Amino acid sequence: MRRFSEIAFAVVATLLTAAVVLQLYLAGVGVFSDPTDRLFAVHGWNGRIVLPLLVLLTILFAGLAKAGKKTVWLTVTVLGLLILQTLIFVITGLIFAIGPETPHPPLAATLLLSLHPINGLAILVLSGIVTRRAWRLARGTGRGPEVGRESAETVPVDSADAARMPVGGTSTP
Repeated sequence: MRRFSEIAFAVVATLLTAAVVLQLYLAGVGVFSDPTDRLFAVHGWNGRIVLPLLVLLTILFAGLAKAGKKTVWLTVTVLGLLILQTLIFVITGLIFAIGPETPHPPLAATLLLSLHPINGLAILVLSGIVTRRAWRLARGTGRGPEVGRESAETVPVDSADAARMPVGGTSTP
């Protein structure tokens, strides 16, 4: 079961990262299309349905795969940033009493709303990091107390440091 979870974690994390890249593309399609085509709505559907589902599955499989605290928390952070994506619009709307159809929002509202793509970039970076960790775990190169952390036995020792290390449990000056 754990091996299945490791592979599922890697696959779902990859799908999540791909869906985030698609989300950025869909934003561009929406911005540069004719507003009457309503193509920007596809960006909204992907962000409200596909991405949350994939993030929740990634968290689930990270836990089942025993990916390590740091990796699980990175995945939970992606969920937090995804929630922040919507909160950016909600908070800005409440502060400035504006909505999606407001023709000329105040400059401060525009500056606040402009955090949305920066947060999207953070989601992309973190989901990419989670995906890399997931594949290392699935390949068996990320096992141990924490994915990506070297154990004490594998840390290379400089020859000068080795000369100062105690040998056989005795201490030498």
